[in-house]
Amino acid sequence: MAQQRRKGKKTRSAGRFGVRYGRKNRKLIADIEEKMRQGYQCKKCGHITVSRTDTGIWKCRKCNYTFAGGTYVPATPQGLIAQRSIAAQQQA
Repeated sequence: MAQQRRKGKKTRSAGRFGVRYGRKNRKLIADIEEKMRQGYQCKKCGHITVSRTDTGIWKCRKCNYTFAGGTYVPATPQGLIAQRSIAAQQQA
């Protein structure tokens, strides 16, 4: 009898799609979901307890601070650029 392989190590969270949608798309989804589900630091209390509740809504489990951010990550690259330019204008 053939030995069964362990499932999921290579496919990560996109393993639920099986062979559908192509390797590249499944890899992109797995990368995005991995970033989305990792812990992020709270802006208010500093603990790594921020998680996504809905699309673009992020909440700290420690201090219940809720804020709007990116769809998959709390701070998007464009948002960080805007934040830096606002800070530079306030200093000038």
